[in-house]
Amino acid sequence: MTEQEIIESTGAKASLSLGLPIGIAAMVLFAMVAVIITGESLFLFGWFFTNGISTLGLLISFALVLWYAGKLLARDINANKNRFRSIMKYSTLVNFVIWSVFMLVHLITNKGFDTYFGLEIPLTLAVISILFTPFTVGLWIYNAVAKKLKNAFARQSS
Repeated sequence: MTEQEIIESTGAKASLSLGLPIGIAAMVLFAMVAVIITGESLFLFGWFFTNGISTLGLLISFALVLWYAGKLLARDINANKNRFRSIMKYSTLVNFVIWSVFMLVHLITNKGFDTYFGLEIPLTLAVISILFTPFTVGLWIYNAVAKKLKNAFARQSS
């Protein structure tokens, strides 16, 4: 394997193995909080009834974009690019892609565009994701990828 392939595969694997479980846990937490706030599961039923396919599209795109964004993040780390910009680029790319896919799939699969379940809630979640993930999950994944790259090159040189 070339150095570039090692860098990219390390970043992609770390991003996917750390980001996917956290993203799925965040979705489950959102569902549970919605049930707790409303006191009933009717909201949850409405969400998945109108957005089941969209949610599936979000999950598939999430896995794919985590892989791709992890490669870009690892390249940025290896090139010693600005840490803050690298984290923002990674988190913004992931969130922009998954929520765009969600809304596009919602628009295509539903007969009419439901502004509440198809626009207001996803946009609110997207804004929350974009504001908070760079400083939490994005930073954690950045540090994990940097450490894994350091370890990969230490093993390679010895």
